[in-house]
Amino acid sequence: MRISHLLLALLCVLVWGGSFAVIQWGLHDLPPLAFASLRFATVAVLALLLPRPAVPIRLLLMYGFTWGAVQFGALFLAIYAGMPTGLSSVLAQSQVLFTLLLATLFGFERLRLQHLLGMALACGGLTCIVTDSAYPVPILALLCSLIGALGWAAGNLVVRHLQMSGHRPDSTAFIAWASILPTLCLALASLLWEPHQTLTFEQGQWLPALLAILYQGIVALLLGTLAWNRLLRHYPASRVAPFSLLVPVVGLSIGVGMLGESLSLLQFSGCLLLLGAVLVNLLQPLRPPRLAQQLH
Repeated sequence: MRISHLLLALLCVLVWGGSFAVIQWGLHDLPPLAFASLRFATVAVLALLLPRPAVPIRLLLMYGFTWGAVQFGALFLAIYAGMPTGLSSVLAQSQVLFTLLLATLFGFERLRLQHLLGMALACGGLTCIVTDSAYPVPILALLCSLIGALGWAAGNLVVRHLQMSGHRPDSTAFIAWASILPTLCLALASLLWEPHQTLTFEQGQWLPALLAILYQGIVALLLGTLAWNRLLRHYPASRVAPFSLLVPVVGLSIGVGMLGESLSLLQFSGCLLLLGAVLVNLLQPLRPPRLAQQLH
């Protein structure tokens, strides 16, 4: 890998690893669902300038709902409900296992030995994190984190189907148009379930919220995804995907080193088991041709 591309991969890792802390920062001033909606709105506005990507509308909507509304709505709710940012960055990586489980459930893949090993490691890791009475994790926060990972996994299947069926949409336009549905869904959910007065700010208090929204939307969502997609155009996914394992390392480091979060030895062991489960499954990715054939 060229030095410039290596630096680009590390920049993505830093941006995405730091985004979990920015979510917590933004939640001091914004309710979670409104925050998540505004995150996507900063990118969805670009759809006014860009033509709709040449992909089936149903797949565009499916991707926007799963990858956008479900994943990030649940993630923001998880951190709001008390999930430490470091742990949330680790639990998000369970999307690799959910991708495998969904593909197996719908008959697109067969479980192999390394997949069973990965699931065993993941179950052990979650058990360590949940059962530690010294640093209890709120059950609601844990469920939201796992639902978010499940949404990410479902979005992965949509993207793989698009790629295998020959669609190569422009990355910027695809992200912008896919952001419309989560913007609307999360805004509606916020109007229904979140108190309106939480969106009012005292004098000068709007700036931190605005910076958090811009970081989440423009930096983490748009620029981070475009940079990652550029790497995938130059290198096989098997060479790029392992860099994602550094994201929870950054998230954990920021959580413990800068936010004062604490991890017990048992929880730290659980994090290592979860990351080990992800690594085991990255060593032999799913076979996309079979998946694409089944989804036609």
